[in-house]
Amino acid sequence: MKIWRKALLSFMAAVLVMGTITACSSGSKENAGEGSNTTEASGKLRLLGPSSSNKHIRFDDREKYPVWKEVDKLLDNAGLDLEYELVPSEQYDVVIKTRMASGSDLPDIVNISKLDNTTVLNLAKQGVIQDLTPLIEKYSNGNIKKMYDQEFPYAKKTTTSPDGKMYWFSNLHKKTYQGKDPAPVSLTMLIRKDWLEKLNLPVPTTAQEYLDTLKKFREGDANGNGQKDEVLAYDPGIFSGAIAQWFGLGTDITAVDVENKKVVSPWYQEGIKDYFRYMQQLVKEGVLDTSLIGAQGEQRTQKMTENQVGSLSDYNLATYNEPLIKGGGEFLPLMPLKAVDNITPAAQLEPPFLVWQKYAITKDCKDVEAAIKFFDVIYSEEYANLLYWGIEGKTYELDSNGAKIFINTGSEEEQAKSGLVAGRQLFGDTVFPRIQFANLEFELTSVPAYKADNELEILKYTPYFVNMNNNFLAIPNDQQLERKTKILTNLTTYSTELATKLALGQKSLDDWDQYMTELKKLGLDELMEIDQQLLDRYNSIN
Repeated sequence: MKIWRKALLSFMAAVLVMGTITACSSGSKENAGEGSNTTEASGKLRLLGPSSSNKHIRFDDREKYPVWKEVDKLLDNAGLDLEYELVPSEQYDVVIKTRMASGSDLPDIVNISKLDNTTVLNLAKQGVIQDLTPLIEKYSNGNIKKMYDQEFPYAKKTTTSPDGKMYWFSNLHKKTYQGKDPAPVSLTMLIRKDWLEKLNLPVPTTAQEYLDTLKKFREGDANGNGQKDEVLAYDPGIFSGAIAQWFGLGTDITAVDVENKKVVSPWYQEGIKDYFRYMQQLVKEGVLDTSLIGAQGEQRTQKMTENQVGSLSDYNLATYNEPLIKGGGEFLPLMPLKAVDNITPAAQLEPPFLVWQKYAITKDCKDVEAAIKFFDVIYSEEYANLLYWGIEGKTYELDSNGAKIFINTGSEEEQAKSGLVAGRQLFGDTVFPRIQFANLEFELTSVPAYKADNELEILKYTPYFVNMNNNFLAIPNDQQLERKTKILTNLTTYSTELATKLALGQKSLDDWDQYMTELKKLGLDELMEIDQQLLDRYNSIN
């Protein structure tokens, strides 16, 4: 801890110079710290966070935006008098580490999202940030407890520290369909719909049919350039590509089987050898572009632009790939395809419930009642609606079923001129957390029918694995974190290299026992045991 503190304090001299670029909002005192915490129960609070990186929609111009005026009313009604200290987002990482390490002249409420859990828990041990639970119990009007206990019960599971306390508030997101059903989206294999139609090919329904279809794309010159260069963009070195789930595999070295409350590893799952045999087939047939394995995003984008990508792994509702294709094209999302007779293919889902970012109350906060009032405003339905949707009739409207649908108010530049934006664009992730009640209905109106149909079909699909395993693991204690970090450093490298070489046929499946011995030696079993402990604790938190 002393080493960590000394390293961060070394940034102090540089940050002191940043006084010229760390700006308080209009209406704040010239010295943001002066007098802001001198009177208890004053309603005055000083808030520190990063400024928005949006060059058009700026928090400094908030008074001209109708959505801010409505939020400001909520703050006024709560008797709050706020001062904002906003640091340019690109400098916030250094600034927040230095300010928190110094432990002096801290704001009342601070965005500490740039700090990892270990650092934050160390600050809590030092008393730099406060335990929120007794403050909520004493001062909250009930909004915070309602959001955490009723609307977002999973949030408490991922933000409760190993000592049973809660040291930060978070961004909370929930997406539903028809007002009640959780609405995950999937990460799946997308295939060129226009090429299927051009070559009069059916949509593949099995892994073998998928391979045969990719071969026919090349044989039939689907992109029309006279070359056999139609390819699959896929990285077999990791398990987060959707083909792995066709073989019933988890999405990472260790993965959470949410339905069965169990941590698994693809390396131990039944379909793992068949998966690598299939990868070897894709490579042998020339359809898997091996130059893209481990490649950066721009390399895949280049292949996309040149109209060579016949299939890739991405979100089922994604619409950003098609505009990249020279000459145009359409990507059809596939349902999980049968690959092995005795294995039901799994879907890969992004959970409809998300928790991220950290906002803390510091030791220097004199009016903690006001700080809790601030978060009671944040965790109100009125604020959540203004933040995510904005104002009815200006930024959203209701469809015939009463679901909210965004109104197209133009580009960001046009929105900045008209002031017609939702709150998240103006002040989300600065000193203001995001509380989001999203609905699937809006997303379905903005995609082609075949993508919408796939999403509706995937809503009830089982089995599945999630793409965000940590969302289902409790915060590790010091010992667990130390062991996980040490294990993952070498295990991740070995796993990626091994999977890649097996897929390319550069390593033989005949030597499987040797690979398993090395994985165990590098700590795979211990990692699974730790993650199972964290999953069990996650599921035990009420």
